[in-house]
Amino acid sequence: MVNNLEKQLQQKTLESGNFDFQGFCLQAFRQGKKICDLRQGKTYEFYDIASLTKIVFTTSVFIKLVEDGELTLKTSVKKLLPWYKYPGVKIGELLNHSAGNEWWQAFYKDIDPKLSIEERYTQLQIFIRSAPIKRRRKTVYSDIDFYLLGAILEKIFNKPLLWIWKDYKSTLMPRSEFHFNDNNRSERPLKMYAPTEICPWRNKVMRGEVHDENAWAMGGVAPHAGLFGRIEDLSSWGLELRKMWLGKSSFVKASSLRPFVSRSLPTSRGDWGYGFMIPSPKSSSAGSLLSKKSFGHTGFTGTSLWYDPTRDLLVCLLSNRVHPSRKNQGFIRLRPQLHDWIVQYLEGKR
Repeated sequence: MVNNLEKQLQQKTLESGNFDFQGFCLQAFRQGKKICDLRQGKTYEFYDIASLTKIVFTTSVFIKLVEDGELTLKTSVKKLLPWYKYPGVKIGELLNHSAGNEWWQAFYKDIDPKLSIEERYTQLQIFIRSAPIKRRRKTVYSDIDFYLLGAILEKIFNKPLLWIWKDYKSTLMPRSEFHFNDNNRSERPLKMYAPTEICPWRNKVMRGEVHDENAWAMGGVAPHAGLFGRIEDLSSWGLELRKMWLGKSSFVKASSLRPFVSRSLPTSRGDWGYGFMIPSPKSSSAGSLLSKKSFGHTGFTGTSLWYDPTRDLLVCLLSNRVHPSRKNQGFIRLRPQLHDWIVQYLEGKR
């Protein structure tokens, strides 16, 4: 049965004029209890969560490594990756995107698909090693930062990323159906996956294969993108994140999490914790009403997770807004509205 909050969100979404995409799944929790479970439009079982991979996987593993004393946010990248040529760059600067790397490079155009995955990563290492860095006043959100973080994980664990992921998943969320489609092949029927873009480079509708071109060129497993999951999987992870914040998780202590989800930079430089986004003073994807203590992340395909510890409110969203084209902008405008509408409902401003 649809509750009043869900009815209001359905109606407001249709009235907004921003529904230019197939559909979305939204779950919200207040004090750990589900208050909204909405599927609007055409929805699917599995979604490409894009850059939410950064917090669901890579950043979470780094939080554990810091807690275990394996490294610190001030550890030099070059200490762990001798091939990296910039000794002044710290792990924390990769996590909050202040290292000076470019936001993106089209590595996929130069990666040889005939090579093995291991050989492709060697090729990628050469590209990254030759890429310049430029320290800027404002941070630049960069996937290159996370490729370096992925290389650090492989060095520390002496395993490929996929096996690091499997070990982490079995520890934190063994019943979750989050998964990478290794070698861009799915063991599940493609009809279960939300289609993403009609890709001119790959000359097909992307479905069950990661949308991000660089992640795809690396075989579908990457530290910045590549995970697929259900709305239930994202919510379960978000609730575990909440438990970490409250000091009720067996994975890491609250004191270990909090530096990662707290503002690490002045607002003039950027809106970042370490690996986590912090709401921007203007035009935040989390809307205008979540508290300044909120933290989360977004994904290019139309995904997001935000947790407001002041209200003890978790909001998880999955969509395939890039289908059939990334030019669809309605969801970008709708997402902050959805967060605001939820807060307004909870505060009686309906």
